[in-house]
Order: sequence, then C-alpha cells, then structure tokens
Amino acid sequence: MGDDLRVSEPASATATFLFTDIEGSTALLKQLRERYAEVLAEHHRILREAFAAYGGREIDNQGDAFFVAFRRAREAVLAAASAQRRLAEHSWPDGVSVRVRMGIHTGEADLAGERYVGISVHRAARISALGHGSQVLVSQTTAHLIEDEEDELPGLSLRDLGEHRLKDLERPVRIFQLDVDGLRMDFPTLASKAQPPRRRWVWVAAAVAALLVLAGGTTAFVLEGGGESTPAIVPNSVVRLDARTGKPEQVIPVGASPDLIVVSGGYVWVTHYIKRDIAAAGLRNRGDRTLTRVDPKTGEAVVVGGGLAPCGLTADPSGDVWVANCYGSGGGWNVVRVDADTLSFKKTFPLPSTTNFFRGLAYGGGSLWAADQDRQQVYELDPDTGKHRIFKAELAGGYPGAMTWVDGYGDLWWNYFDAATVVRLQPETGEQVNVRLPESFAPAFPASAGDAVWVADWDNPRVARVAADRLQFRVVDLPGADEDAGVWAVAADTEHAWAVTPRMSALWEIDAKTNAVTRIPFAFPPAGVTTSGDDVWVSVRANFR
Repeated sequence: MGDDLRVSEPASATATFLFTDIEGSTALLKQLRERYAEVLAEHHRILREAFAAYGGREIDNQGDAFFVAFRRAREAVLAAASAQRRLAEHSWPDGVSVRVRMGIHTGEADLAGERYVGISVHRAARISALGHGSQVLVSQTTAHLIEDEEDELPGLSLRDLGEHRLKDLERPVRIFQLDVDGLRMDFPTLASKAQPPRRRWVWVAAAVAALLVLAGGTTAFVLEGGGESTPAIVPNSVVRLDARTGKPEQVIPVGASPDLIVVSGGYVWVTHYIKRDIAAAGLRNRGDRTLTRVDPKTGEAVVVGGGLAPCGLTADPSGDVWVANCYGSGGGWNVVRVDADTLSFKKTFPLPSTTNFFRGLAYGGGSLWAADQDRQQVYELDPDTGKHRIFKAELAGGYPGAMTWVDGYGDLWWNYFDAATVVRLQPETGEQVNVRLPESFAPAFPASAGDAVWVADWDNPRVARVAADRLQFRVVDLPGADEDAGVWAVAADTEHAWAVTPRMSALWEIDAKTNAVTRIPFAFPPAGVTTSGDDVWVSVRANFR
C-alpha cells in the first residue's frame, strides 16, 4: 500500500490512518476462482460504505487492501467496527468467510510535493500487518485519544495486548485490540517477531578481519574486529540479505553459474547456466545444466538428480517446485514437480518440444503456467492431471518469455522480449492486453507485488513499473550504472523491488513508494534474485558470462 496521503493543504496535519487487507486472499481465489471477483467487489462496497459513513477518505486501494484517513480517531474506530460487523453479517458465496485485518494509528504527516510522508503512516501499516483476519488493532496513541469518549463508542472496548516490535521501526509500540460486542474477540498471538540481540565477536587485536570459507556447502563468514559476524560473498553461491538493511547475513556455495532462484518449502532452489550475457560464446547444453536445493538451516547444497536439465523454475504452494525440463537428450521436454524433502519426481507432464533456451513458468490461480516460445502460446495446466488449455499469443511476431502471477487481480503477465511489450492475460475471459514499453526496452523476468508488475530491461540499466490495474508504466533508471549494464532479474514485495546487474556486480534496491534507488555493490556478479519474508536471496556467479 502507498504510505503517502495526497492533500493540497496544509503543509502538515494530524490524521488517523486505517489500513486493511483480506487474510487468506490467495486461498479464497483458488476456492472461488471466477467468483472471487464478485466477492472482492462486495468487500470493496462494504468497506467503502462503512468508511464513508464516518468521513473516511480513501487514499489508496490495491487489490484487497485499503488505506483510509480520518480526521478524528473516534471516527476511524467506529468505521472499523462498522465494517467488521457488516462483513460478519454478509452472506458470502459457497459458505466462505471474508476475514479482514485492520490497523489504526494516529500521527502527523508532512507534505512532500503533493504527498504526505511520515513515520505515522508506516506505523499504521505495520500495525495492520501484525493482526489476523477479523481483528482490529489500535496503537496506544489512538487508544489515548478515544479513552475519554466511551459514551460515543457503544459496544466497543479496548484490550491491552502489550508492547510489540514493528518491522523497520526500532521503538516497540503498545498495541490494543478493539473488541466489538457480538463479534469474535479471541485471536492468536500477534505476528510480531522478537528482536534478540545479535551475538558479537570481540577481538583483542585492533581492526582485523579473517575470511573463513568452509567448503562442502557450509556458510562463509568474515569476522570483523569489534563487530558482528558478516558473511563474505564468494563466487558461485547463494546469498541471503536482510531486506530492511540490505546487508548479507548468509552465504552458501553452490555449483557453477547459478541463476534462476526461488524459495519454496523452507529451501532455496537455484538453476545453473540458463542465463547468458550477449558476449557469451554459446549455450551450454550438457549435464551441468542442473537444479540445486539449498537448505538455509544447515548450509547444505544438494544437486537434484534424475536427468533434469532445467530451463524454467517456479514454486508450488505445497512447498515443492516445478521445473521446466527443456534440454534433455532425445527430446525430454516436460514439466516436473519435485518433492521439496525427498527430491523425488511427483508429477511429470509432457509439453511440445522447444529449441529456445528459456521457458517461462509460473504458478497462480490454482494452475501451472508454461510458455512455449516456438509456438508463441501459453499453456494452463491442471497441476494434478496435466490437462491443459492453450492461449495463443496475440501479438504478431512476439513470443512469450518469463512469467509472473498477480494474486490480487488473478492475472498472468509475461514479457515479449523482442517486442518491447509485456502482456496481461485474464484467464477467465482469455483477454490479452499489451502494454507497450519504450522502443529500446528489452523486457525480461517480470515480478509482481501488490498492484505493481516490475519488469527488467535486459539491455539497459533500468526497470519498468507497471500498474496492474491501470496498465500505465513508469521507467526507473538505475543511476550511475553503465549503459551496457542490463538487468538480469527483478524481485519485489510491497515495500521494495530488487534488481541485479551482473556487468556491474551490483544489486539495486528500489523503494516501492518513492522509486528511490540504492546501489548495493557485490564482489561478484549477481545473476538472480527473489524475496521471502524479510529476506532477499541472490544467486552469485564467478563472472557474468
């Protein structure tokens, strides 16, 4: 959600901010499929009516989430309670429950251009993220403002849940639960994470550092004098960084030339030798085109056997992974579901053969999606039976490449590498809408979060941010990057996007709200990137070819 409140006057103001989103929206989408859009529209109507009744101003809406501002804390609390009552009373299709979590905080925001920016907005969003479906959380500041207005809050009371740490904010905040008569009041513990102090290494000698690279798939560390342990990035490895600080926290050596990377089932999965720089002599098509499973708990890296020659990779909701298998000798072109724990092949579904070096693969809406570049079409596969339907790519001369699924809208997106275009497919109707990017843009490896689809430019140091609802885009340049430093991969959450430029040995953090860019230098070229919770995982090569 956006962290900014658009107003014209005054330069600063105190307001009460309310954030909401649906708990388990992806599961609802899978259960309801084509009826999810109806449920989402009813959810929007109910919340908007409740907010408007108490003077709430809708600042932003992304998918199943709202950001609303109120002039007074009392109005925000009454609106939240009214919305929860209406949601609970509504008759939803197929007996489902639409459970919305809400967070409320009051504070001052400052005007920056035409937008309000302030820690208070961030704090409200973080409070909402702690909660559970049907729960309303209120900050201590808001609670103090309404404590003398009991007569104006019939059927409502506050329950002290103690102090909790919020993501990216140092100072813990006391949180209260708003109890609404007649509605659920018993919820699990809040999803805040304890922040134990890090173990520090103390050295008697002055300012020394020792590099320890432990072979056999274990983690490498640099121990700095007087400081805490910091991993040393080594070639041919996967690196875990803290999304809040951008600092590496774990480095695990893997095989040569890692590239595609996903997190699934508590493991990190990485392919090898799929991506190549334009200066590379040619494609490798031998047994070293492999899949590796990395266990972050032990640092163990295991090569997945069975004759896999991957050209695409995506996570399954169960924790398993799906592999597009394109380079097997004798034409073994198929998709394979690999068990996360046993590494056995659970499912294998054949697909028409392809001679291209990458096959797009994604999971979304309860289906597996695969791109056939040769035939210029996309397959939607039933992950249990392998039965599929075909969507013919409608752009003349374009072939579908990498893919991403946008949960909030139930849409599939892919890139047309040679046509400076990304496309949105609405599976229920089959409608395809092309979004034309600048002529020199070579779109590759899109990623999505919230209502944003981020697209790498393989030939230039920039990414495009496309609004999934309005189909409008904005190009974000990577300042100071060499003009030949193309972007090989992007990853995103609702707060950041991450891009890698192997030719510059750099990872770039892009603020999802301001588009501000921060460069994080690497000792070796990063080739792939993905996000998982508070972690960012990067695959690192010895060189960019």
